[in-house]
Amino acid sequence: MRSSIQLATLNYALVVAEEGSFLRASRRTGIDHSALSRRIRDLEYAGTRIFHRHARGVGPTPAGERFLERLRSVLLELDNTLTLARSGTRDDQQKLSIGSNGIILAGRALDAIIEFGQSHPNVTVSLTESPYPSPEAALGATQVDVVVSFSSRFTGGACELTLWKDTLAVVLASNHSLASPSVNEWQDLDQETLLVRRGEAFLLADAVGRGVQRPPILEHHVSAGIFCASSETGSVVALIHDRDTDRVLKDAMCRKLRIGGEPIQISSLARWRSDNANPALPILVAFLRDRYSS
Repeated sequence: MRSSIQLATLNYALVVAEEGSFLRASRRTGIDHSALSRRIRDLEYAGTRIFHRHARGVGPTPAGERFLERLRSVLLELDNTLTLARSGTRDDQQKLSIGSNGIILAGRALDAIIEFGQSHPNVTVSLTESPYPSPEAALGATQVDVVVSFSSRFTGGACELTLWKDTLAVVLASNHSLASPSVNEWQDLDQETLLVRRGEAFLLADAVGRGVQRPPILEHHVSAGIFCASSETGSVVALIHDRDTDRVLKDAMCRKLRIGGEPIQISSLARWRSDNANPALPILVAFLRDRYSS
């Protein structure tokens, strides 16, 4: 067993999980495919098995999911710590807590938080992963300063900021009957089994309307790459965000999803309390509004 693991290897493990493939992760990181695979094997040998290997790529094991979720938080905290160390001890160091859930923290929000930490080294950010679907509960209990969550609804309140919107699409086998039209209407899915990521069934109900009939739904906590691969079997239709369409494999088809002729969209929102006096809060809100608000 190796006595130490390089920090780069830990980062590579997150990239492999996001891509669902050693080959795609190799292209993204710019290191040799075999060298990347060897690094991950060494990491697993030093602890626990992180990934299942299969013909279409890789997916996290149950123990791997827990490891990767914890790793994201640890690496972000490490980045904040190193930033603080580089800037020296400062009397004006401020703290800010952000609550969210695993779906959000694996996407653009994590990139935004990291970018904020890099551009504002005098603010130390801590993350709190809240149980889905209501991370806002932590906000109401004043456990966090800001909550970042998904919703299809925007109230327009003074303490709410729309960050970005994702349009929903479906991935299906190329020989599927729904692959012919370039756009699928929601009612076309009545007889299908819809595969969604964990927690997104609630979002989907919010987006299409809670009174609208839904097809049978399977929820799994896997990468977008595994979702796209699963749809090739023809037995399920996978629901993805438009940002993941580049991961659709050559033997599968991606089709836009509409309801009543309109795209189905999920928004990412930042929410905070009006009575929060933390001086770091308006700094974050201004940053998000300038860089990420739609």
